[in-house]
Formats: sequence, structure tokens, C-alpha cells
Amino acid sequence: MNKKELSVSYSFLRRCALIFVLLPLLCFFLGWLKWYWAAITGIALVFCLLMADGNGKLSRVFKKKTNSIDPDEPDALVISKKLIVLTVLISCAYLIFCGVGRLWAQSDDHLWRNAIFRDLITHDWPVYYDRYNGALSYYVGAWLPAAIPGKIAFLLSADTEIGFRVGNISFLIYYTFGLSVLFLLLLMFFKTADTKKVLFIFIGFMLFSGMDIVGKEFKVDYDHIEWWAKSYQYSSLTTCLCWVFNQSLIPWICTMLLLHEKNISNYVLIGMACLFAGPFPFIGFFIYCVALGIKRLVDLIKAKKGKQYLTELFSISNICSILFIFPAIGSYFTSNTMMSNQNSKTFFLPPTWEYENYVVYILFLLLEYGIYALLILLYNKRNFLFYITMLQLAVYPLFGLGIHSDFTMRASIPGIFMMYVFCYQYLIDNTALISVKNKDEKQSFLKRFVSRVNILYVTLVLLLVLGAVTPGIELWRGVTRVRERGIDDYLSDCIVTLDQDSNPLPHEDIWPATNFVALDYENTLFFKVFAKK
Repeated sequence: MNKKELSVSYSFLRRCALIFVLLPLLCFFLGWLKWYWAAITGIALVFCLLMADGNGKLSRVFKKKTNSIDPDEPDALVISKKLIVLTVLISCAYLIFCGVGRLWAQSDDHLWRNAIFRDLITHDWPVYYDRYNGALSYYVGAWLPAAIPGKIAFLLSADTEIGFRVGNISFLIYYTFGLSVLFLLLLMFFKTADTKKVLFIFIGFMLFSGMDIVGKEFKVDYDHIEWWAKSYQYSSLTTCLCWVFNQSLIPWICTMLLLHEKNISNYVLIGMACLFAGPFPFIGFFIYCVALGIKRLVDLIKAKKGKQYLTELFSISNICSILFIFPAIGSYFTSNTMMSNQNSKTFFLPPTWEYENYVVYILFLLLEYGIYALLILLYNKRNFLFYITMLQLAVYPLFGLGIHSDFTMRASIPGIFMMYVFCYQYLIDNTALISVKNKDEKQSFLKRFVSRVNILYVTLVLLLVLGAVTPGIELWRGVTRVRERGIDDYLSDCIVTLDQDSNPLPHEDIWPATNFVALDYENTLFFKVFAKK
């Protein structure tokens, strides 16, 4: 390792990742809960973070750390300083073009998200809407760290727009840090810091998607081609950042932490961060936790270390997270009106399905991930997480929950991310051309070339290129909207605030915005017991 390189340990990256994903919880506890609940939960959260930094052992928490990093550490990533800077710049640029920070065109969902973010800046916490006896109850965690600088700017300037702009820039900085950590975790998992491979991994992340253009019968729709399979979709990674960024980045980081963790002593703490980012992505994350937990149990039993499993399972971090962190989060989400809305039905195997629906379902599975999975099946034949991913992605469309197939789209966020990991792990570990020891010089150049081609590799690359059309359309839509409407697009911020008693959008059927609020909040557990008045 030379002076132009850095050795980044997993312990350092995990510390950065945990600070990023847990900071929203700390802001929530200190800003929304009564002072004594805020003190209890805040202390518990910080203590769990320290325990995680000590690998679950109290003795390691207060152990003096040396400043030097062992370059021979197995999990260390040796990477050039220029590449780290490039990672940060790519992360920032990518987020900007996805609409984060409001420096570029934003998707239609931002009209709600901008209103929520502005309310977090201009209203006291918790956010109450007295006009219809409501309170904000949504997955607000991602915004909270950035809302604080915006709130300070708003209070100092008495100008809503200044506070909102400061908040958006703060949010872009916060998310750039998080996405950079995610990329570095990916590089550590793929065990590469080669510049070409790094760019390949980053670009692949941005362009990974199912082959929606095939399902759309190669008809380019610049609105949203992922709705080709009737009432459900699997969103590409870029689509998630463009539409539901608050439910995506933190679950991705939590999933990467699972892949790196050596034991289960911090699973519940990481899970609480994922849950606060969104209950639906948490379901996909929870499935991986259970799978990895069972594997860990089997491995320790085989090694005759069953007691160690109990020590990890009932670690201080896991117990404190369940006792002191989960009650506030769980009661907050269950106060949401949509959680108890009888019109939001849950079912398994949609009762209205006919023969055509089952045909579309099979095509949906094949085009969204199934063909990719078949191509890399032999490579992953001993990877049990591969089979867990295939199974859960096959099951999600069979459940109905939410107004617009929300469960299918959002519970699959960790699973689709894992499909990206599986595909690009295969591409990095293999090559398009197979080396041949015994060359037949009598064969023509064309025959020798064809005999060396890795058909599976080339086919996967070509199909991923087809899949890249979807995120390409997402990003191109931003370009066209900037041309038509400019950067500060009123149509993506026309609600302004949820604090109004009439519907500002005639095409919306429900108002107040019950997807984001708790009506009659005084009778809910969270606002009666935990929340500040």
C-alpha cells in the first residue's frame, strides 16, 4: 500500500453505516418523544451503537483503539484516495439526477414528499395538523437529520423557502454520504478496488432492472414502463431512488451489513433502522435475517458451540433494541390511519385472477428476475441466500396490500438489490472469454473465438442491457422535464403542506392525506403515551 491508497476496514465502514442508518432514529426520539422517553430511548440507542462497535462485547467498547489500521486485515479494502473522491462525486451526481436535493427534475411522488419535508422544517415536532385533527405518521426517518439544518435556517430567516432550500441541500449531503458508504460496502463485498471494475459496479447499480421493455413489447413509454404487468411491478434501483428514496437507501445499507456481519448480535439493531425506513422493505430484510440466523444456528451446532448462538441472540444490543427502541417505532407506525383502513384489504392469491393473470404472473417473474437467475444458477447453486431471494420474489405478487400494489413494490426492495449483487458478483468473478489450454490451430479464427465465448456471461450482459432501458427512461424523464418546466418545477411541489382541510388535487380521491397521517390521533397508543403534546 502506497501513500496514494487507504486501507479501509470493515469495522470503520460499519461504524459509518450504522451512524447513517441510526441517526434518523436518534432525531426522532429526541424530537418527537416526551423528555423521559427521549432520554431512555436515546441512551439505549447510543449504547447499542457502542455495543455494535465493540462486536457485542462490553469489554471492547471501552478498549483503547490504535490509530493504525492493519493492512493485512482480511476484510480491509485497499483503495486509492482518488477513487474514494470519485465515489463521492458519482454518488452526489447520481442522487441529483434522481431528484434528491431538488436541484433537478423530480418524480410525481415528490409532490407529497416535498410537502412532508417542508412540514418537518416549518412545524414543531411532532407535526400536528389541527385543521382536521391529524398528526404526521409516515416513514419520515430519512428526512429528519436534514430537516434540522432546514429548521434552524427557517427560524433564523423566518422564510419558508430558505429553510426548505437549506433542508434540501442538507439532505443531498446526508444521502451522498450514505450512498458512498453503500458503494464502499459493495466494493468490500466484491473484493475489488480496480478502477474499471469499480466503475462497472457503480454503473451496473444505476442501470440494474428487470426487462420491462420486453414486457412492454418494446414500446417505449416515457411515463412509467414498469407497470406493464397489470397491477404490480418490481422497481429498478434507480426507480426506487427517484420515487421512494426514503424507503430505499437505508434498507440497502442494512442488507449489506447483514452480508458482512459475522454473527447475529446486532441484527435487531440494524433491523430497527430498516423498519423506521419503511415497514414493507423491512419484511424483505427480516426474511434475510431469519435465513441467516438459521444458518448461523446450524453452523454453530455443527461446531458444537450452541451456547454461543444463545449469547449472540440474546446480546445486549438485540435485547435493548427490542425493549427500548421497537415500542416507540411500532406504535408510531400503527397510529397511521391507513394501517386500520378497512378499504386496504390484504389477501393471498388475488380472488379476481383469471387464466390471463397467471400467464402475466409467470412472464413477470421471468422478465423481472427469473431469466437472470437461471443464467447464474450454477454459479450460485450452493448459495442459500440466492434461493431465499428467488422464493420471496416469487411470492410477493401473490399478496395484495396497499392501494397501488405497495407491498409487492416495496417489500421487494432488498430482494431486487440482492439480485443486483448476485448478477454482478457473477460478472466480476467470470469473464466473457474462456481460456482454452489445447488450441486447435487448424480451426478458423471465428470457430476458435466462438468456442471460447462464455455464452451465459454474454447472454446475461445483453439482457442486463435490455433491463437498463427502464432506469434510462427514469433518468431521461428528468432531462425532458427540465427542458419543459425548468428545475424548480411547481407541479412536483404543488401541495406545499399537508396542513389544509381541503383537497388541493382534484384527481385524488382521499383527503386528508390518510396515507401520511393519523386521524383522531389522541386515541392512538403512540400519541397518548410516547409523543410530546
